[in-house]
Formats: sequence, C-alpha cells, structure tokens
Amino acid sequence: MTRFLSKYRSDESGAIAAIYAMALFGLVGIAGVGWDYGRMMAMDSELQNAADQAALAAATQLNGRAGAITRAEAAARTYLGTATSDYVNVTRMANDGDGRAISDLSFTFYDSYNSVTDTFGTVTTVDAAAKVVRVVVNGREAFFALTPIVGLISSGDIAADAVAGLEAAACNVPPLMFCAPSGNADFPGTGDIGKALDLREHPQGSAQFTPGNFDLLQIAYDNVSTSDGNRTLGLNSDFLGCTGAQILTRPGSRTPETEAINTRFDVYPNSPQYACQPGNGNFCPAQVVRSDYVRRITISGNGGGNGNGNGNGNGNAPPTCATATSSQYDVIPASSLPATNTISDQRLPLDTCQTLGLAGCLSFGDGVWPVETYMNNVHGISSTAATGIDANGNGRITRYEVYNWERANSAYRQSRQIGPAIVSGNGNSQSTTLYCTHPTPKNTAVVPSATQKDRRVVTVASVDCTGQSGRFPITTIRWVDLFLLGPVTGSTGSAELRAEVIGPARRADGGTGFQNFGRNKPVLLR
Repeated sequence: MTRFLSKYRSDESGAIAAIYAMALFGLVGIAGVGWDYGRMMAMDSELQNAADQAALAAATQLNGRAGAITRAEAAARTYLGTATSDYVNVTRMANDGDGRAISDLSFTFYDSYNSVTDTFGTVTTVDAAAKVVRVVVNGREAFFALTPIVGLISSGDIAADAVAGLEAAACNVPPLMFCAPSGNADFPGTGDIGKALDLREHPQGSAQFTPGNFDLLQIAYDNVSTSDGNRTLGLNSDFLGCTGAQILTRPGSRTPETEAINTRFDVYPNSPQYACQPGNGNFCPAQVVRSDYVRRITISGNGGGNGNGNGNGNGNAPPTCATATSSQYDVIPASSLPATNTISDQRLPLDTCQTLGLAGCLSFGDGVWPVETYMNNVHGISSTAATGIDANGNGRITRYEVYNWERANSAYRQSRQIGPAIVSGNGNSQSTTLYCTHPTPKNTAVVPSATQKDRRVVTVASVDCTGQSGRFPITTIRWVDLFLLGPVTGSTGSAELRAEVIGPARRADGGTGFQNFGRNKPVLLR
C-alpha cells in the first residue's frame, strides 16, 4: 500500500490538463472581451456610416435658396433617420433598447469650414449663408455579452459625426448672369416662360446689384485659348467644358463681350479676332438674325449704265435686296437710315407693358406682346395663317416660336427693300444705295441639331443678388435658357440686353439639363 501511494505521488502524466483547466476561465474571458470589443468597433462603424450618409444627404440641399436649411434636415431625417424609412441606417450591435434604427440626429450649419486647420466658421441659421453642415448621431450603447460579469459592463455612449458641403461646377455655359426679381426664389418658373426680359448692364460703381441687371461671370475654362480671353460670349458654349471653382461676378469693361455676343446676330466689329469660325461655330451667327440692323448696298456706276442709278454701270441688272451677295453690302444700325427711308420695326418687340413703361413691368414683363402687329408688319400675314407657328398649341405664341417658324420657312426670311433707292452723283461717279432688311446672315450660320444649340439661345445663371455689390460669389437659383431678341445695344455701363424666357436650361437634344450645366456634388469634408 505504501509502495502504491508513493508511485501515484510521483506520477506526472496528465499534469498539463490541469493547467489548461485552470487557465480555461482566463481564455474564455479574453475571448469574450475580444468579441465584445469587436462589437463595439462594428457599432462605431455603423454609426459613422450613418453620420456620413446623413451629412451628404443634408449637403445636397445647401444651395443658398430659401428653405435650404429646412430641406437639408428633412433630406436626412425623412429618408435616413426615420425608423419606418426603407433607407434608414441600422445598427445590429447596439442592444440599449432603442431599436435598430439610427434615427437620433442633430444638425449644425456653418458659413464655412477650413479642412486644413479643422476649424469651422460662424454658426448660421440663414439659408443663403449655410454652406457646411455637421451631423451628429447621438450616443448608442452596447452592453457586453460575453465579457465576464455579463451585462454589468457596456461600451458607454458612442457617437459619430460628419461634416459635408456642396461642391458646385458650371459646365457648357457662357459666363453670363442676371439678377432675379426680388423675393422670387424660383425664377423663372413655369409661369414665367415667354416673358420678356429687358436687362441692363450693372452700372460701374453702383452700390448694389438690383433685379434686372445683367453681369458677366469669372469662369476660367481650361480649353478656352488666351486669345479668346474676354470674348467668351461669342464662343460656341457646347465647347467650353467645366469649372469647379466658386464662381464670382466679373465687374469691368464689357466691350469685348458685347461685341462677341453680337456676332450671333451677324454684327461684327472691325477686328479679325471676331471672325466667324465655321469649323466650331465660334463667333458665327444664327440662321435668322432679323433685328434693328439693316443691309446697305451701294452700287457705283462707271459710265456704262443709264445714268439714273438703275444700272450698275456695265449694263447688267443691279443687285437687289434678295440677290445681293455678302461682298456687296454691309450691316448698319437702323438708326443710321436716312430720314427719307421708313421702316416698320423689324426686331421682335418686348412685352407691351414694358414698352409702355408700366409700373412693375420694366425689367421683367408679363409675356403679352403684339404678335399680330409683328406678323403683319414684317411678314404680311396673321399668326393664324402661319402654319405651325403655335408649337405648343395653347394659343399663347412666344417670340421663340415665331423665330423657329421663320427659321423653318425660308420664304419668310428673305431680305426686302426699305423705302426708295437713294441716287447720288451723276455720270461716271453716280451711285445708288439700297437699304434692306437683314433677316439672313452674311457669315456662315450655325445650324442647330441634336448636339448643337441655336446661337440665339444662351444658358444664363438666374442669380439671387439680394444685398450684393461689387465682385461676389453667386448663388445660382437655376440655369435658364434665354432666347436673345436682338444684339446688345448701348455703351459700356449702360448696355441693354433683351431676351425671352424659354425655360429651365436643357440640352441641345431637348433632354433635361440636370447635372449638365450646373453640377452640384455633396462631398464629405470630415
């Protein structure tokens, strides 16, 4: 017996099992802590993902327009922070009894954020000033499941936050804007289609921008050559590309831009820089350029004619308004016509209330214009006799519809003589001058297509100019297509631009202009 007990006491086989048995409690505890720590990290990721998405959703609405802050919060709360939403973010790790939906969000809006120094600007509740949003997902908690002393230890409140803003780009648009009517945060809307705009250049040195002023924008397009510089309004906008920089107004001399935009009407300054480029459409006119400019044809005699101004000096029939070649005439303002000539106004007019100077109807008309007077004076027929002129079939004919009808019917855009021929001199030095309407261009016209907008259609920024002056970053209400009624008139500082609202900017093929002219992209800043 003694021998057996001594042998048992000295036997060491199976000792390691006892060590494992004693260590098992520690190993299970370590594994439990690792598991619960992993749950905590996963919950942190869930909450951060929810904060990121909510911030991006809110930032999409920070366009500076009325109601931006309210819409920003709603964009995040309605779709990403409501338990009943199909898009709500959820946490599978929190077990604090508050459900799976991550819906407890708080918002703070700032006028700026410096990502380099991680500092915010001023907290704001003003829609126009709100450029950055910070979204905080309020604390959620995970009670540990496998850690020893289960349920007595938790993650504590874990929160997450994200900062986002709206990055804007302008694409395929001429650098042109106008100040929208005061208090109209949606101009132009559906009811504004067909209204005439009588826009005036922002006076140099003026204290502020006012509704109805137009101005230039500081847009540096990468593919615009230096030689084109300040003449971008004459370029073919579909070739301009994009800029992602904050767009500012560009006060200063407008003479080059005025001359450039007038090339769309076949009106050119005496400079080779503005020559029509048929290959890309830069500085080329539209198909119909009828305006308050006229053709002047001078026929010089050399003794071979009949001496009364009816011949061209060599026995051939003299040119007429319809047959004169581009080398035989120049284009001048109708105001330069001699007093002996009379002309019914050839240009498409403003709205009647604007021409009468009625209060409340100066820069922005009401869409009522003398269509029958124009049709009878210029074409000798009524609008009802002009087949297809009412494209919308609603009885309210716009100037843009009249233009498209003229463009489609060549017979109604022929040049005709204005008043009698003027004969001067006698004998060999005798000459005859004719003055003619100017509906078709002298230079190569740009033909609109599914990839090419008409040259009299320009995409312009409708801007909220409230309280602004000098050079300022613009807040674009929307990009709008305007139909140009005529060349820019007047001198620098008092120029006048007449146009008609076509509607929200659209692509050349008629498709929506969403993300084509103004591209807004929410970006995470932190």
